[in-house]
Amino acid sequence: MSSVIETDVLIIGAGPSGLMAANELQKREVDFICLEKKAEPSDLSKALGIQARTLEMFELLGIHKSFLKKGYPGPGAKLHLGGEKPSLVELYHIKSRYPYLFIIPQSETEAILEDHLESSGGKVEREHEVVEVLRSDQGVYVTAKHEGELKNYFAKYLIACDGVHSKVRKDLGVDFIGKDEGFTFFLGDVDIPDFNEIYIDMTLNDHGAVAFFPYADGSYRVVGMDRAKQGLPHKDDLSLEELQESMNSILPVSYEVENPKWLTYFGTAHRQVPSYRTGRVFFVGDAAHIHNPLGGQGMNLGLQDASNLGWKLDAVLKGYANDSFLNSYHEERSPIGADILKETSTMLKIINLDGIEGRIRNWTGKAALTQSWIEGIVANRLSHVYNEYTKTDGNKALRDSSLSRGALQAGKRIPDHLLFFDGTNDERLYPLIQKHGHLCFIYIDAQNQELIDYAYAFYEKVKEKYQHLFKIFLVAKGGTVRTDGDELPIIYDVHRDLKKGLGMEKGNTLIIRPDGHVAFHETSTDAEAMMDKLARYFS
Repeated sequence: MSSVIETDVLIIGAGPSGLMAANELQKREVDFICLEKKAEPSDLSKALGIQARTLEMFELLGIHKSFLKKGYPGPGAKLHLGGEKPSLVELYHIKSRYPYLFIIPQSETEAILEDHLESSGGKVEREHEVVEVLRSDQGVYVTAKHEGELKNYFAKYLIACDGVHSKVRKDLGVDFIGKDEGFTFFLGDVDIPDFNEIYIDMTLNDHGAVAFFPYADGSYRVVGMDRAKQGLPHKDDLSLEELQESMNSILPVSYEVENPKWLTYFGTAHRQVPSYRTGRVFFVGDAAHIHNPLGGQGMNLGLQDASNLGWKLDAVLKGYANDSFLNSYHEERSPIGADILKETSTMLKIINLDGIEGRIRNWTGKAALTQSWIEGIVANRLSHVYNEYTKTDGNKALRDSSLSRGALQAGKRIPDHLLFFDGTNDERLYPLIQKHGHLCFIYIDAQNQELIDYAYAFYEKVKEKYQHLFKIFLVAKGGTVRTDGDELPIIYDVHRDLKKGLGMEKGNTLIIRPDGHVAFHETSTDAEAMMDKLARYFS
């Protein structure tokens, strides 16, 4: 029996979610070990769309530029809902610096995440197959097989990123609630010489559905559902001839496909664990939830799970937050997952309509998408920028009812904004979050000694209790601001983004989380009261 290897956090699985979790922890210098069963990363494209909110998470982690060099921005989708003229969903409506669906194969997503992890000093322990998981009040024990030998691990916390067939979930007896949806889809990564399209192109009719997703190299992902092949015995292997046959059956005018890189059939299901936290174990990505691929949301959901959890574990392990603070991971992420499971199941039912019901769907869909405001709602919804945490009990308790109606409250996503310092060192908001983590903005409006005194009193108390967890800034509209020290940099709200966009007023204090959501927004200028509220936030 080998000795026990101890760490603060064990990550099981090195797919996109596990690699994201590892990068989040590595950035914060948390001691972790990431175990992966496979010897090499997957070379399959699998998921291929990165939504706007995920790109924002990548920017907050400092890796977005590596992604932007590899893929390309998909501008939207053409939907053929009967008739020759397609309906258009343009993604420029998305309220983000990334108003598009970023197209990049999952294999490249994983490669970028693992390369970044290694360049920052982390690594994945490959060929480690988990054979047993046991939990206790103090932590989690894991036994893994590596090169024929058993290795034993103990961690204070475990992040289960081991997918739809999660060994962690099975060993802990955690239910995966839901059902198979009973549909069979076809998928092929192929060349289509006579097809040239930059938009996602989808046809929907009584014969089925087929969608084309352009890759940067000129090839296409073809995915769809052939009504004539539903209810048959399940099989995974798809031939090029079968793909061509289904396309010919569904499309009014088909295209010849060639040079297959990946061909497969797959079924769909929607399932979710009842709680994303079980003791000291957290379920992330496909280990926590699965759904059909409509809308390109599955991988994005897991990446955002990891982003929500990583900084919270760091705060607890460093003693700034109570263990109960980690309950907010389930409270915030589980409703988002449930909404997407419901949404994608509804999409599939709508796609499956045929006959008169299908024609009604086509007519109403075309009519709705002529309205730009509906187009905007659809684009923003699918981009995940509307995924916010304002409805949790914890964030409701942090609301300040005396704030103006338009002020961003606890749990709200904060859009990126240009911040004016002195005209030569201007920065946007997200790079500041990426650099410092928690931010605190105190809106003094102009030279106001009472508010400056409050800000410095709060700064001293925060420094004493939380060391360097927060970076505090004074915010003024303009003019000359004089202080006795240089500890608190001054942001000039010359664009009025913080006033108009975030709802900040004179005397307001806004705390921003490392994941770009509001921790809380407060009108009080009592430093002791603010420390009490910070304590409630971290509890």
